[in-house]
Amino acid sequence: MRTRSLPALLLLAALVAALGGAQCSRLGEPNEPVPLAPLPALGRELSFETDVKPVLDGRCVVCHSCNDAPCQLQLSSPEGALRGATKGAVYDSSRLRAIRPTRLFDDAGSSEEWRARGFFPVLGAPDSLPGDALLLRMLALGRTHSVTPGERLPEQVPLEIGRELQCPADAAEFDAYARGLPLGGMPYAMAPLPDHELRVLATWAARGARAPAEPRMLPALRRQLQEWEKFLNGSSRKQRLSARYLYEHWFLAHLYFEDHPAGPFFRVVRSRTPPGEQIDVIATVRPFDSPGQSRFWYRLRPIRSSIVHKTHIPYPLSPAKLARLDSLFLKSRWKAAYLPGYDPEEAANPFVVFDQIPARSRYQFLLDDAQYFVMTFIRGPVCRGQVAVDVIEDHFFITFLDPDHDLSVNDPAFLDKTKRLLSIPAERRGSFLPHQIFLSYARKQHAYLDAREAFYEAADPQGLGPSLEWIWDGDGHNPNALLSVFRNFDNATVRKGFLGPLPKTGWVMDYPVFERIYYDLVAGFDVYGNVAHQISTRLYMDHLRMQNENLLLSFLPADRREEIRASWYVGATKQLDYFLADRLHGTSRGTQLSFRTSDPVAELFALVEARSALVAGPPDLLNRCKEPECDRPGAPALEQEIERELRRLAGVRGGFVPFLPEVALLRVRSESGDRLYGLVSNRAHTSVAFMFGEEGRRVPEQDTLCLVRGHFGSYPNFVFEAHAASLAGFVDELLAVRSQADLERLAEHRGVRRSDPHFWETLDWLHSDFRRRQPLESGLYDLGRYRDL
Repeated sequence: MRTRSLPALLLLAALVAALGGAQCSRLGEPNEPVPLAPLPALGRELSFETDVKPVLDGRCVVCHSCNDAPCQLQLSSPEGALRGATKGAVYDSSRLRAIRPTRLFDDAGSSEEWRARGFFPVLGAPDSLPGDALLLRMLALGRTHSVTPGERLPEQVPLEIGRELQCPADAAEFDAYARGLPLGGMPYAMAPLPDHELRVLATWAARGARAPAEPRMLPALRRQLQEWEKFLNGSSRKQRLSARYLYEHWFLAHLYFEDHPAGPFFRVVRSRTPPGEQIDVIATVRPFDSPGQSRFWYRLRPIRSSIVHKTHIPYPLSPAKLARLDSLFLKSRWKAAYLPGYDPEEAANPFVVFDQIPARSRYQFLLDDAQYFVMTFIRGPVCRGQVAVDVIEDHFFITFLDPDHDLSVNDPAFLDKTKRLLSIPAERRGSFLPHQIFLSYARKQHAYLDAREAFYEAADPQGLGPSLEWIWDGDGHNPNALLSVFRNFDNATVRKGFLGPLPKTGWVMDYPVFERIYYDLVAGFDVYGNVAHQISTRLYMDHLRMQNENLLLSFLPADRREEIRASWYVGATKQLDYFLADRLHGTSRGTQLSFRTSDPVAELFALVEARSALVAGPPDLLNRCKEPECDRPGAPALEQEIERELRRLAGVRGGFVPFLPEVALLRVRSESGDRLYGLVSNRAHTSVAFMFGEEGRRVPEQDTLCLVRGHFGSYPNFVFEAHAASLAGFVDELLAVRSQADLERLAEHRGVRRSDPHFWETLDWLHSDFRRRQPLESGLYDLGRYRDL
């Protein structure tokens, strides 16, 4: 388990049997087992909700949830703890064949079924003594041999996310593991847990890790649930086809009823049983795979696991939402003459399967909750999103083509002629070689863009080009119109509004691109797939990124477009995709916008933001404002003082920024209450058009910093602390950082290291503050990428 691998679950089990303070005096002798004395259990009954769950969530789930949980040990629910761990890896970039999915709650149910799939118990076998539990042994090892408080970790404790894991499955393997990595106990590479928390975990594990009874649903919630299941299970072809479209776009959502924003949350699933009966999930790899039977039902299943931020993508259900969907899909003028099948080549292409539903209804549905759909591109159960995010810039803005100016929406002939060219690699299930990806899909993209250009030329014979009205303004009320995306290594964050310093690139998405990105990266992506599937997904996304950027370029002066585009693709302008499949079209058309500066990209963003002022939100006074007119109206005096100091960091290019982690959090302490800010480092590249060699394309002197109020991202890389009275000193020290050694010196007295005795208190405060500030969006942070500075 050479990783934060069983950091929590194994953590749990290690505790029970071994925690008593034993000294591993002979650790390292080749055949001597590691002595572990048992920790006495608590002599009282435990409440799962009030005693056990807070410890599990704050100490175990933060490393053991989602697909990248070490050894697939998921401790976010009692069911995950009972399932146990496995040596099988979800992430394997060299895998030639897809593997069977191992999704908790979906792909198996009982412990026996999971044992048949290679999972072993960590809470002890049914006939074993409590002290045999691997979870308790891991916890005991962590207590007996802990890292030095406040110091950096020794070199023999690796943290790389791709490091090879050891997943000991029995006592003998555990003994070998402990001898080889005595500092590998749980919590892995962290400050030790307090005794009372260890005893809670030990007691819970020793008593069978009993799960609480499923809570009873309030009558008002049950009525709403029944109403939505009725809506999703209508019998007409029009209702059934609309429900299929909604299911394929909601299958990752954490659905909630708007009058209960704190939950419970639900997932929509396909079930063999109708509403009113116990749900019997039809588990398929993709939402558009065949359910295997002609009659099934869409059901809302309560989410029993703890809510972790990296998979938490909330989506509201309300009477207003129901009326909106009814208007878009059921009351709009169209007929469903037939129900399409599930043949992979058709089912993976939404433009074929759903061609009977008006494109305007589909596009407006995506626009209504655009932030949710863009978040699904880069969040959810994948958890390591390199495929999705190493193909995008570290920071960019997104806008959308207004439906009234999108010919795919307004001209039925457009999609009818091009829909077969818009197929997605998922239709092939990873059954082709990389060179076939270009030969097949790049050719289709070339043909599609030529056809698209012909339609737009015919609609604009004078060659006037687009105007500002072509960009959707949220219909004057929807803040999903303007989005900011921040890439942070293998994950990303999406925020409403234009946040941060002005980026070098941006996207304008039309309906065909929006829908294809969703089906390429979300509905059609299989984290358990083979390397061909991973490569094809990534290469196809290259096409879609360029098409978004090219659409933005069409709003700029015609004589500047090629030059600006080439500056985004330094070293990649001779690639076939660049000058052939996704070459810049429409160079003969102008633009109806007037530009006055040498930076038309920045001007365009400013024009869009000004036109969409009602939905753009307040101006970003932290990152794009200079003193003295930058104080936030109505903000407390102390907050204004804090932000005046922090603005000294904004606008810096290079300097200290390349040495910062991607996402650092700054806790500013004060007697009137602590405040939190995000320090988000945006890595600059000459181009993101290549799959490999990212470090060789880095331009650190162009890195920028974005300041964010409150919480940011799912994976904090480090936490700094400073008192408000000494914040100026912290800013001075950070501005002076010019090396990794400088940053480590700053972290030594201004940071909260993994080994810091106050680490867990800091994490508890972060989670509490997150729930207080954003009760709907909050979730547990993931510590798997927390740096050792």
